[in-house]
Amino acid sequence: CMTSQRPEDTETFFQKGLLSLVPAVSSAMKEKYLEWSYKTGGYKRARKTFTSLHEHRPFTKAFFMKMIEIEKEQETPKISNLRDYYERALREFGSSDEDLWMDYIKEELGRHGNPENCGKLHWRAVKTLEGESVEHFTTQYTLLQTGHV
Repeated sequence: CMTSQRPEDTETFFQKGLLSLVPAVSSAMKEKYLEWSYKTGGYKRARKTFTSLHEHRPFTKAFFMKMIEIEKEQETPKISNLRDYYERALREFGSSDEDLWMDYIKEELGRHGNPENCGKLHWRAVKTLEGESVEHFTTQYTLLQTGHV
């Protein structure tokens, strides 16, 4: 277990993993490193780790969702941060992941969001999504609007 090691050793382990030439390893390592940063250093450290990694491909959707989850766990989550995380995730996965668009729309409908942004997000999603993802999104959005989701 990593908790038995000194924090510096664990940090080095993650840094090496991030440099892996195997995309599956380096992308999975980002998520674990972010999680570890949050557990050992709290929110500020997690944000710092996210900032240091969010420009380095490859990514997994889980990496962005982990940071969204961390933000939402805060006493007063910042919608500006949540929007930034969603936008970054959409740049990577927006053409094929209708659930990501729906999560973002639900965030705007939530307590900290701005429901007026939902129309713009819907329009962007329909323009960005490809193939069957558009149909799935449209169905989900309709169900959400009619109160079935």
